[in-house]
Amino acid sequence: MKLLPEAITTAIEALSDLPGIGTRSAERLVFSLLKNEIGLEKKIGNALHDLKKNITECSVCCHFAEENRCPICKNEDRSDLEICVVESPMDVLAMERTHAFRGKYHVLHGVISPLDRVKAENIRIEQLLNRVLQTPPTEIIIALPGTTEAEATSLFLADQLKQIGCTAKVSRLARGIPSGGDLDYLDAGTLSRAMLDRREVS
Repeated sequence: MKLLPEAITTAIEALSDLPGIGTRSAERLVFSLLKNEIGLEKKIGNALHDLKKNITECSVCCHFAEENRCPICKNEDRSDLEICVVESPMDVLAMERTHAFRGKYHVLHGVISPLDRVKAENIRIEQLLNRVLQTPPTEIIIALPGTTEAEATSLFLADQLKQIGCTAKVSRLARGIPSGGDLDYLDAGTLSRAMLDRREVS
């Protein structure tokens, strides 16, 4: 016997597909939207529609942008000589909260993971290598999480940079980051110290 109308069940299932949202959380969200009388569901729907329609990738760093270049890449006060390589756009936000980095970023949109069928060509490594060749930096900071996949990606990236003749210092965040930890879950103080204590990749 169905306990809920089909439309409610479909909405709950759709929200449950989002990472970090379980069935119970999805149920609460849907019932909150149904109770709301100020058109919140329409506001959210329009925002999500515009999100997909208006957002693209920055042509320089692959971060999310509304134009050809993201605000950080357009900012002339930021140094082009330091590139911080991160896994996701959320990691850019985490790093920016530390106020410890004044260079620019490169977003890989993932890490190499054979079990998940994610190969090097599936993430933005080639774009980084081309960028380094076009505008050689003095330092590349690999700021990936403490997972096994991220570790393998860091080693692969360092090797690829050597192969193209990159002369920049290649460093990594200090290992104060817990094993298996994502950057966006760390507090700003821990992340800031990891950036300041970064070490060169041997």
